[in-house]
Order: sequence, then structure tokens, then C-alpha cells
Amino acid sequence: MSYSIIGIIAILVHLIINRDMLWHYQENTHVPAYKEYRDYILGMLFFCVTDVLWGFLNDLHLITPLYIVTVLFFLTMMAGFLLWTRYVAAYLEGQSNSVFKRILTVTGIVLFCCVVVILVVNFFVPIQFHFDENGVYHAGGARYVTLSLQVILFLMTSVYTFAVKAPTARATKQLRRSVGYFGVLMAALIVIQIFYPLLPLYSIGYLLSSCMLHSFVVEEEKDEYRNSLEEMLHHAKQQSLELGNAKRKIYTDPLTGVGSKQAYMEEAEELYRRIGSGASEDFGVVVFDVNDLKTINDTMGHDTGDIYIYTASMLISEFFSRSPVYRIGGDEFVVILEGEPFQTREEQLTAFDAQIENNLRAGKVVVSSGMSEYRKDVDKSYRAVFERADLQMYRRKRALKEMQENLACHTDH
Repeated sequence: MSYSIIGIIAILVHLIINRDMLWHYQENTHVPAYKEYRDYILGMLFFCVTDVLWGFLNDLHLITPLYIVTVLFFLTMMAGFLLWTRYVAAYLEGQSNSVFKRILTVTGIVLFCCVVVILVVNFFVPIQFHFDENGVYHAGGARYVTLSLQVILFLMTSVYTFAVKAPTARATKQLRRSVGYFGVLMAALIVIQIFYPLLPLYSIGYLLSSCMLHSFVVEEEKDEYRNSLEEMLHHAKQQSLELGNAKRKIYTDPLTGVGSKQAYMEEAEELYRRIGSGASEDFGVVVFDVNDLKTINDTMGHDTGDIYIYTASMLISEFFSRSPVYRIGGDEFVVILEGEPFQTREEQLTAFDAQIENNLRAGKVVVSSGMSEYRKDVDKSYRAVFERADLQMYRRKRALKEMQENLACHTDH
């Protein structure tokens, strides 16, 4: 019974510490060679189950079932070793096809096949094991050979891990060394198992090594993966901020701070699409043109002209604060009116024109404006609405010119 207790404890520990790999393995694809590692865990579990059964049956001295379970014992032992070689090869070499990986994989397969042949022969000639008439287990010569070969191969993988595949990165070096320490531990326990066949040292080795691999390989790899995700997230946020800054630069006019021509073109394209699909709601367009900019540039310089444009944009933004304002040319601006601002468009434009006439009399910035509304039954495109507003703007510009000339005449007299 004491023999089986070790195996039972090993099974419980495997199920506890490897629950993520066993039941949620699709979520652990970030663990290197995770499929091979999961197969190896399952192989350990099957061996431990067989080892527990062997302990119970050996206490009962049931020769026939004990013989069958002993065969399963050696088969699951070698299957576990084969799965271990597959895992080490995949973990250390990844997708490469190195000589070591081929040798390790082929050796594991050959050794497993040899044990199968030995167990078949053992039915006729007890070269691996036998039970006497009292049900007492006796080891055969082939058992010592197969276990010795396992010791050699475990040590080979450890030496290769320490000497050849030790990388410079500290974290990766620690992880790979853990795989090497596993091989040394298993080799040492198998050596003891050779001389004490009735001790559950193989299960103990699986128990200790599984804890070691889980602590130093799987968990460390998960930490590395989490760190990589955090770095990728940080990088993505930085890119998003940079993209946001770039978009703001593209869609913002650098002189005035209102929408750029690019932003206006995209808005106009959206209105074209909506009109074409028949899904457009009511909207209005107001076109603005700054008066006398050329004269100011010629007489006072372009710096003064820029200040004049900026002042005009602030004035437009003040009176049409609930709608997007775009600068589409040197002295041209456009406002798109939708929703509630569209409903109060006349009041907004009247207030703006009144302010402009006051500015004209006070010698301040003068901006001509013209507005037009979308007519569902008439307009087939956004361009038609814009052109009507542009025409209204030029009429307003002429009216302001006449007003300016009349003021000049009264001043002269």
C-alpha cells in the first residue's frame, strides 16, 4: 500500500499543477512546444496510474493480473520516455531539423520498439522480469539494459542543454537549464531504481520533475508571454497616439485651427454618398470669403494677412460654434449645417452678417457669406448645393463692396 501512495500523490499533483495544460490547453499556445508538453504530462499520468495498480496487485500477489500490469508498467514507462524526448527536441530546437533533434527523436522511438520486442520475448523467455510461484517480482537482465540506456539518454539531453544550447539571455538560459536539471534528476533516480526495483522511484522522479518543469519552464514562459503582450500593448498605444496626432495634423488647418481642406473633402464625399443613396437628411452649406486679403498682403505683408485670416476664422467659428468649420483655400471657408444648427440657420447667418456690417463701418475684418440648403427633389449631388451657396456669397461680396464704396464717399464729403 505504501508503494501505491506515492503514485496516488503524483497523480493528484499532476492534475493540480497542470490543470491549465490538460483542460485549457488551447489557451496555452504561447508555451513553447505546448502540444508535446501536454502529451508528456498525459504519458506521466498513465504511468503513475499503472504504477499505483502495480502496488495494489503486488500486495495481493495476484500473479496473472500483476504480470499484465507489469507489462503495461514497462510500456508506459518507455512511452513516457519517448514523449519526453519529443518534448525536449521540440522545446530546444523548435521548428528546426537539427542533427540532435533527429537523433533524440529516433533514439526514443527505437528504444520504445526494443522494449516492445523484449516484452513479447518475455512471454516465452523471462529476460525482462518474472514472478515466482509466490508472486514475488524478479528483475531480468534486459530490464537493467533498458534502464541504463534511459540514464544515458537523459544525461545526453542534459549535457546538450547545458553545454551546447545555453543561450546568452539570462531568462532563457534559466529556462533551458531547468530542462537539463530534469534530465539529471531522472537519471539519478533511475540509477537507484536499477538497484531497488521495488521502490516507486520512477513516480517520484516524475512528481519532482513535473513540479520543476511547471515552475521554471511553463510559468516562466507564461510570464515572458505576459511581458511580451504588455510590450505589444504599449507599442500599440504609442502607435495609436502617433496615428491620432498625425490625423489631427491632417484634418486641422495649421494657421487657423479649424478643419483642413482634407477634412472638408472627406465630409463632402460623405454628403455625396448620402445624396446618391437617398439617405441624406436636411443640411445647409455656408460659403465664406475674406474680403480685401490681396490688398492687405500687398500693402502690409503676408504676416499681417495671416493674422487677418486667423481673425476671420475666429469670427466664423464664434457665430457657427455648433457646426464644423473648414478652411478650403487661402481666404475661403465652409460651414456644414446639420441638425439643430440647420434649424436656426437663418438666425445665425443674420447675426453674422450684422456683425460683418459693423466691422465694415469700424474698419475691421470683413467676410462675405452665402448660404444654400439641400433640396431633395432638385439636388442630385452635393456640388449643386455648394454652387448655390457660392453664388450667394459672391452676391454678398458685391453688396459689401458697394457698402464700402458708399462709406468712402460719405467720408470724402
